[in-house]
Amino acid sequence: MNEYKWERFGEKHYYHNVATGRIVGAVSKIALQEVWISLVYIGEYSFTVQDEKHLGQYISLDFAKEATQRFWDIQNRTLLE
Repeated sequence: MNEYKWERFGEKHYYHNVATGRIVGAVSKIALQEVWISLVYIGEYSFTVQDEKHLGQYISLDFAKEATQRFWDIQNRTLLE
């Protein structure tokens, strides 16, 4: 079972896999605004723009974090073979 945890570094909040340390999501403010953006990293090997999936813009940090967590909850319930 995958377990995830939030860590804050500066103004960014990273969602990572506790067992591997791999970052799977990030939440940050859009420059000079009070709007939060949520991203998930869906690539297997790289940390590039092609691996980013934008989940949207949110009015608060809590809503942005919730979107990230919900994305990975759904992905972890999906069987891939």
